[in-house]
Amino acid sequence: MSNPIVEAYSRLATQYDDDLNIKSCWGRAADRALSLIEVAGRHHSILDVGCGTGRALALLASSAPGCKFTGIDPADNMRHLAAARCKAFDNVRVLAGSFESIPANAASFDYLYSILAFHWTTDLEGSVRELARVLKAGGEMDLFFIGRDNGREFIQKTTPIFLRYLRPQGLLRTAQLRKQLTREAALQLFSRVFDPDHLSVEEAFETYYDSLEGHWAWWVRIEGHFMQLPSALKEPCDREVKAAIQSLDSPKGIPYTIHRLHVRLRQDERPLA
Repeated sequence: MSNPIVEAYSRLATQYDDDLNIKSCWGRAADRALSLIEVAGRHHSILDVGCGTGRALALLASSAPGCKFTGIDPADNMRHLAAARCKAFDNVRVLAGSFESIPANAASFDYLYSILAFHWTTDLEGSVRELARVLKAGGEMDLFFIGRDNGREFIQKTTPIFLRYLRPQGLLRTAQLRKQLTREAALQLFSRVFDPDHLSVEEAFETYYDSLEGHWAWWVRIEGHFMQLPSALKEPCDREVKAAIQSLDSPKGIPYTIHRLHVRLRQDERPLA
């Protein structure tokens, strides 16, 4: 695989559902987003983009046996785990795919959702067009992904360290792997393709507290894997980053604020802008 993000997720797939990850800020944020998804009676064909190991897919499919679910993910091993988890459900299929290339005919789905994945797309405008292509006329959508001000506590503490180890060019390449939009930019992006009268982008800032061990488990998996540090520099860099994160400790634990964007498309009502 040429995409380092996809490669890392595939390599670490068997660890993805570990307790440290599920109970981390990212696991809790994913569960929060999942709680906001409701499969309605008018939704018969449903797409999960970036289904990962299939936790959301299995839960929703078990509660809506009359619906047909398709989960797609570009990471081979994540997809294999999702297929195994959903094997008991005859209303689920899991396919290779991504935001940039969805393996489905035009107007295939009544409803699509995605939980904390869209920020990894390599092509923002192309991905939005692809979502619109596979969604039926009158279809609905819920996309949850991180915004521009995500993880501000960690960024403030660790950026000087990464600047020294990666140099400005390396840090810029790392930052460019993840698309982080403001609420206004996301609204403009999706409004170019979807009807603005039925579209909203909501944002939330939710601060999660955890131990250094809890944060480090996801930090290494989700952030550290694409830093591309020379092996000789990784250990001292990790040591400094851990100390910087530990310095944020408080009586509640170490804070990390997730800036969540929620792109919501509804046809039966006009959402609040």
